[in-house]
Amino acid sequence: MEAAATVTRAGKEDAPAPIRSEPGPGKVAPPKKKSKRDHGSKRSGSAQAVAEELQKLRPVLRDIGGVVLDRLEGQLAGLALFLDGESLPMERTPLPPSRTLAAMLADVKGLKLKPKKGRVKDLARIEALLETLTAKMPPGT
Repeated sequence: MEAAATVTRAGKEDAPAPIRSEPGPGKVAPPKKKSKRDHGSKRSGSAQAVAEELQKLRPVLRDIGGVVLDRLEGQLAGLALFLDGESLPMERTPLPPSRTLAAMLADVKGLKLKPKKGRVKDLARIEALLETLTAKMPPGT
C-alpha cells in the first residue's frame, strides 16, 4: 500500500507521509498479543498455586471432620448413658414418659443411613436425630 501525498495550504505537494504502525501523539498503542506459551505458563503457575492451597486444606478437613465426629459421638453416648440410667448415683433424673420413649425409639429405627457411601447428609441426619431426641427429654436433664 502506497502512502498518499499530502497537499499543503500553499498548494504544494509534500513528500508522501509514511504509514505508521505506532499511534500518533496522545494515542495509546493497542496491547501486544501474548503468545500461547506465555498464557500456558501463567495458567500452569495458577494451577500450581491452587493445588498448593488444596493440599493445605487436607489436614484442616481432617481436623474439622474429627471434631464433628467426636461431638456427635459424645452426644450419642451421653444420651444413651442417661437413658440407661447410668447418671450420677446420687441424682435420680426422671425418664421421659413411655409414649415419648416409644416415639424416640421409632425415630432412631426410622433413620435411613448409607454409611458405605460416606455422605455428609448422613451426618446431618444423625445430628438432626440427636436434636429431636434431646428436645423430647424432660426439662432439666
